[in-house]
Amino acid sequence: MRKYSFAVEEVADTLTPGEFTSVRGTLSAPSVEAAKVAVEKSLRSRGYEPTGSITIAPK
Repeated sequence: MRKYSFAVEEVADTLTPGEFTSVRGTLSAPSVEAAKVAVEKSLRSRGYEPTGSITIAPK
């Protein structure tokens, strides 16, 4: 699996309406598409909804 870095410009906190933040990090995935799906799933499982663009780049 390849390593990717990701950045999400804006995510909404679904547990605290009106709160927004940005997120950056790294992960391993078989493809860019799989990395994007993993980031979206991870954010939603933590109570965040991506409202900005998600950028995935090889590390």
